Amino acid sequence: MKMKLKYILSFAWPFLLSLTVSAGNGTLSFDATRIAVEKGGFTCSPQGVQVVLTIDLSALKLPATRRVVLTPVVKNREEARHLPPVVVNGRRKHIDYLRGHTELENHPATVVRRKNGKAQTVRYTASLPYEPWMENADVTLLQDVCGCGDLMDSDRLTLWRRRHPKVAYIRPEAGVQTYTLEGSAHIDFPVDETTLYPDYGRNPEELLKVLQTIEQVKQDNRVTITGIAICGWASPESPYPHNASLAEGRAHALQRYVAGLLHLDDALFTVSFVPENWSGLRAMVEASALPAKADVLRIVDDDTLAPDVKEARIKAGFPQDYAFMLARFYPDLRRSDYTVTYTVRPYTVDEAMALWKQDPRRLSLEALYLVAAQYEPGSPAFDELFATAVSLFPADTVANLNAACAAIERGDFPAAEGYLSRAGDTPQAWNARGVVAARQGDLERAAAWFSRAASNGLDVARGNLQLVGGRY
Repeated sequence: MKMKLKYILSFAWPFLLSLTVSAGNGTLSFDATRIAVEKGGFTCSPQGVQVVLTIDLSALKLPATRRVVLTPVVKNREEARHLPPVVVNGRRKHIDYLRGHTELENHPATVVRRKNGKAQTVRYTASLPYEPWMENADVTLLQDVCGCGDLMDSDRLTLWRRRHPKVAYIRPEAGVQTYTLEGSAHIDFPVDETTLYPDYGRNPEELLKVLQTIEQVKQDNRVTITGIAICGWASPESPYPHNASLAEGRAHALQRYVAGLLHLDDALFTVSFVPENWSGLRAMVEASALPAKADVLRIVDDDTLAPDVKEARIKAGFPQDYAFMLARFYPDLRRSDYTVTYTVRPYTVDEAMALWKQDPRRLSLEALYLVAAQYEPGSPAFDELFATAVSLFPADTVANLNAACAAIERGDFPAAEGYLSRAGDTPQAWNARGVVAARQGDLERAAAWFSRAASNGLDVARGNLQLVGGRY
């Protein structure tokens, strides 16, 4: 005999529901306080899929010869796994069961006798080994109110829908990392000469500075020098055109010396010059205690005066100050600035793996991502790498997105929301916000985020949208 059931359902996502089923002249009332499909976080736990029910039989009046069978099922469109049933017997039916006169013999089940008119609850717990398809499955309850083994979908109640939408990480752009090293050397030349003598004046020490800077870069096998810029500066004590010629010639002399000694291509070099170092002179005067300091600064700052006129007025008006500057300031105004520009090839995965524990600051965001990919998602090392990446690149939207995805997968939604506030507006970030909403039970908001991401071409968001029953 098959009886039609009428359901009165009150549902609060994701774990609380109550159900009243009319069955003959009685009422069968369920109170499911916890219905969970779990796999222990990101990795499968030994418990696998677990279903826990509290079934309230207090309102049920069951005839002595009748039985009600309730069977929890984990299922999706293609797969289904039945859990042991709950069998509620009337008085006579239960006697038959105890005597072994029942088709339930040797079958696992939770079997109880209904004591009509009395408060009665049944606590039910069962589990299944985890299978990947269970990430997105329903827990349903099949009901046979005649006890004849006829389990029909029409008598099925969906207790809980397990939906596990996926996040989308972004691999940071590799790019070419470009760096510069800068320095300044005071190369001495004989008066009015542009020939560089390595042993003249301060040259041994100053040339060593230049060479060591370039050698430091050359010795790294991951580095390629892309340019060396040299700028020569002269002091203002001679006519401007003559100083321009000296500054240019001395800069080229330094370039030839460095290129020849280190066997570098001339094409790497860019040579420029400043005929007279008035900016340097002004800084030295400003920091000095010259008697005519204010007057000298007024002349230096007068942009209406030609350089040679400035020098002549200082020399004629303040001869003692000029003599002091000529002896103490002018030698240091004659300098050569140099800038080494170079690129660094990305680390290989093996190099990055060896380095990230020692000095992760030397790794790019992409290198940290590639190292993380060597670990199981959800593992401590996996999470640590994305946390390290966002600590080193706190304003980077990709670093924050990936850290948010890792936090979502370990169930740390407050941390995920903090990262997502700095993850920018990309389809991957919208999808991640949808995953947080879905796992917190707000399917409407989740569907809105997934729809937005799917409409912008993110395939994983399309799958997530289908999971929560939305469209775009």
